[in-house]
Amino acid sequence: MAFAFPEQRPHLRIEKKHGKEISKNKEQYEKISQLREELGLPPEIGVYEWKEAPSLMDRLRSKGYFDQLANEILELGKDAKANMGGLMSVAELVLKINKSRPGKIVPPKDVIKSLKILVDSQLIQPTRKLTSEVLIAEFISIELSEDQEIVFDLASRKGFITKEKLILDTTWVPERATRVLDELMKQGLVLKDDSYQEGTKYWFPSLGE
Repeated sequence: MAFAFPEQRPHLRIEKKHGKEISKNKEQYEKISQLREELGLPPEIGVYEWKEAPSLMDRLRSKGYFDQLANEILELGKDAKANMGGLMSVAELVLKINKSRPGKIVPPKDVIKSLKILVDSQLIQPTRKLTSEVLIAEFISIELSEDQEIVFDLASRKGFITKEKLILDTTWVPERATRVLDELMKQGLVLKDDSYQEGTKYWFPSLGE
């Protein structure tokens, strides 16, 4: 089957000519975005950098493909140990994998399968799912207390939390909230950011931005 370049695709010609009008119509925009993804283009209208998803042959040779992906994950795990306390959300991991593979689209399910290979090989700890449904990859064994896991769940919505918000959501006394946040900082799981305008925020690098 002959390959068709963007200018040979009728809907892409329409997109180039009527891009502004399409952007104002949510239904049309979503349809064009879906077509772009099927073609291997980024979903953003007006971007024409072709991306290549793992081919059928990649998947048939799954051992090589997934083993290579697992090695890349281990390399990213070194960064997680140094800067994120050894934890990283799988969503953040997928973003980092795709950033390190320009031109390739690695779907979350492939990353999860490679993580399972690492877990089965006892190279990393099993993934854990927070009650907020965020899936966390563990590159070192970290035992979170019940209070710490509650903080992680609350922070997973935005990637950070304030002490005031933590106290409001949990009804904890200030001393309890301070103790848990201090423990997380000592473990390297939280970064404290003091701002005159926005107050103090506690960021969780493992959850991404």
